[in-house]
Amino acid sequence: MQYTRAVEDFVSCLRRSGLVPEKEVDALVDRVAQTGVDVRDPKKIAAALVRDETLTQWQAENLLRGKRRGFVLGKYRLLGLLGKGGNNTVYVAEHSLMRRRCAIKILPTKSASSSSSALTRFQLEARAVALLDHTNIVRAYDLGQDKDGKMVVHFFVMELVDGESFEERVTREGPLPAVEAANLIRQAADGLAHAHKSGIIHRDIKPANLLVDRQGVVKILDLGLAKMSDILSADDSPVLGTADFLAPEQALDAKTADARSDVYSLGCTFYFILCGQVPFSGGTLSERLVRHLFETPVNLSRRRADLPADLTSIVHRMLIKNPNERIQTCAEVSSQLRTWLLKHADQKWLRANPALLGTGRSGQREGGEAPIIAADDQSPARGLSVAASATPAELGGTTPGALASDLIPVMEHPGTARGFLEAEEFQVPISPVTRLLMKDRTERTSWRTWLTRASKKLRGG
Repeated sequence: MQYTRAVEDFVSCLRRSGLVPEKEVDALVDRVAQTGVDVRDPKKIAAALVRDETLTQWQAENLLRGKRRGFVLGKYRLLGLLGKGGNNTVYVAEHSLMRRRCAIKILPTKSASSSSSALTRFQLEARAVALLDHTNIVRAYDLGQDKDGKMVVHFFVMELVDGESFEERVTREGPLPAVEAANLIRQAADGLAHAHKSGIIHRDIKPANLLVDRQGVVKILDLGLAKMSDILSADDSPVLGTADFLAPEQALDAKTADARSDVYSLGCTFYFILCGQVPFSGGTLSERLVRHLFETPVNLSRRRADLPADLTSIVHRMLIKNPNERIQTCAEVSSQLRTWLLKHADQKWLRANPALLGTGRSGQREGGEAPIIAADDQSPARGLSVAASATPAELGGTTPGALASDLIPVMEHPGTARGFLEAEEFQVPISPVTRLLMKDRTERTSWRTWLTRASKKLRGG
């Protein structure tokens, strides 16, 4: 068959893509023509191949743009984009032989070639996930590399979750009912307790990194900033995490983060899903860190009068500044929330969720086996979630906002102490204590130096 120039370009890309056996491409176009499709238009050919499920929409769009490579990684065919973060990209993929859907996180070739720490962190995440086998943690399947031309592509294969993040749910529904929120955090605490028992501290717990599938099972993901007990962080920066959910001690030095730091971040997440707001909003990244160090968030009872006092008490005990005084373990958080649910959930809910109040043992799914295959094969990313290191730029066609996107490589910023003290954008007035401490800071003093000094002064050190 004679092709027009535009069709020839599309067919050439399809031949070299690895998505269809090269020898079958011409016969494929012939079959499309026999169905009445105008094969002089590459867009119409691509649309027909999407309809008969030969291609996904994402594959077709990239072929039409002239992309010839990057659709196949070893044994896996990429089907669609799930999200992009600052350090990696996540795709929904399918094992070419087993036809099992999965999520693949890919480290950009530039990051792998220019930064050994980026590759080390990427491999550390894969190792951390591989060590964990728990219902409430996304499971690891494979770690590998493949060549794309002359470049080596590093990838990490993991469980694909059919659901949405806590952040997306709150964006869609608003603040969650008390029982639902308590149960979600209880499950997350179970997963974190398992990780802590294995010597792994997450260090980046936030609503975007906690998923809930269609059966109501919570999945923790993104261990890219995890600290393992036998490995120090490869990062030179003392601060790692997300500003709105960062424990005070972690803001001073990420290497000192322990299980109690994850308790604090989970408490910030709990606060957010109950009232739709982070504990401290407004101001620059560094200014929000200051507030986590020295300010007390507005009591949840003022933001939601319907919340039981014994529930808000749990949240605020998770948010105590001094790690020695807050709830010490995620196992304790889970236990207290189980007790709270047994007391406050109605009988209908308890009968519908008997397994959710069980032990959450490793390897045992609560609430049954969750499907990991999308219902809509033409749009494989729809309804499927797995997060990159930052808030995904694309996730089912929506961008939930910048709530969890502030990864912190440093604490410097161009603002001044005076500007911070005079800011009018804070929902909660700056306390006299913080004002007094801020007066000691000059523009020549780095934020890290000032935070360390102010923290010691506050604690009488």
